[in-house]
Amino acid sequence: MVKVTIKAILPLILLWLLIAPLASAQDDDKPTIAWLKWGDSSNVALAEKAILDMLGVYGFINADERALLDEERSIEGERINILYGDALFNRLEANTLIDEALDKDADVFITFTTQMTQIVYYALREFSDPPKLIFTVTSGPYITGVAQSSCVKPDFVIGTVPVTRYEDIVPLLLMQDPDMQVAGAIYSPQQRASVVGVERISEIGASLGLDIVAEPIFASPDLYQAVANLADQDAEAIIIPIFTFQGFSLLLSLSYDYGLPVVFSAPQNAYRGGTIGGGFYGLYRQGAIAGNMLIGHLNGNIDIGSTAIYESEDFAFAVNLDAADQQDVEISQALLDGAAYIVENGQSAQGVTRQYPESDISLPDMPLEERRAADLAFLAQLECTPEIIAEQQAALDEASE
Repeated sequence: MVKVTIKAILPLILLWLLIAPLASAQDDDKPTIAWLKWGDSSNVALAEKAILDMLGVYGFINADERALLDEERSIEGERINILYGDALFNRLEANTLIDEALDKDADVFITFTTQMTQIVYYALREFSDPPKLIFTVTSGPYITGVAQSSCVKPDFVIGTVPVTRYEDIVPLLLMQDPDMQVAGAIYSPQQRASVVGVERISEIGASLGLDIVAEPIFASPDLYQAVANLADQDAEAIIIPIFTFQGFSLLLSLSYDYGLPVVFSAPQNAYRGGTIGGGFYGLYRQGAIAGNMLIGHLNGNIDIGSTAIYESEDFAFAVNLDAADQQDVEISQALLDGAAYIVENGQSAQGVTRQYPESDISLPDMPLEERRAADLAFLAQLECTPEIIAEQQAALDEASE
């Protein structure tokens, strides 16, 4: 029988006491990312896929970790931790997710949609040294106070903005019916982007000789009365500005009952059942750019404070013949000819899917070093120089006078 004495094992105990703190420090050095979305949508899915693709090609997540994240599960990974959170379109749930992420010392918040970005920003802005905030699928960072312009912004904030140009969207109503006189709009007074959107739609409609009558909703059941009111005001179609709501299926059902085509301010919504979807088209690329920003930060290649918010205006529209059939509406040839894709019998001949409703949803195939050089060159173009900041601040000051 072997006897083990305290004297014999003392060196082992001392060695363990030396190694344990080092291992703990290494764990502490591993960045923790809070991955927060307001709710599920195909728009968000496109950006999520892109960021995960970027983390994968740069080796920040492996195949097993990617599989867990694809299932919307958090990971304690080999190189990074990701706290996955879905607010389910609920403000209280969003606040809970933020508190949990802060309790776990999240280093970076990745946010999807204007709603989630705004809530996270106002939770972080009073910190003396806040975690970094990188947003995407966020059309309203300026109107919600998250930033003033691409370079006039808090030092901890960066992201990508899909610019929605209602100047391109409203004319789709007249492309469908050149004789249209009245269109109805539905918006949420609780969402700033929605309020601004309906104001722009009304202005542009007036300039085109089209009367826009608007109905507010606060909850999904309000849609019953809103659509009825629009029909009573002789609306010939419904147009929806950018905003997030859970009554999508109900709105479509009501549009079938009243025979009113619905134009959404995002092409992706045509695949969800909207008659016409027009607006920003390139959310996968925006997600890839947000992923580039995240990786640049994790690798110490960029200073978020001196890097600009990225903006893009890529526009396209799509049509859904199945929805038009339910509404007893015939889509015009002009729309059919110009559509980026057409949904018929639940599918698109252009290879676009319901889950990822864009045609280009993969990263370019290239060697890692070549990719790294291209990504760093792109980020370098986003530098906020003192001259750019001064120019943007002067424009803001002039606009406020």
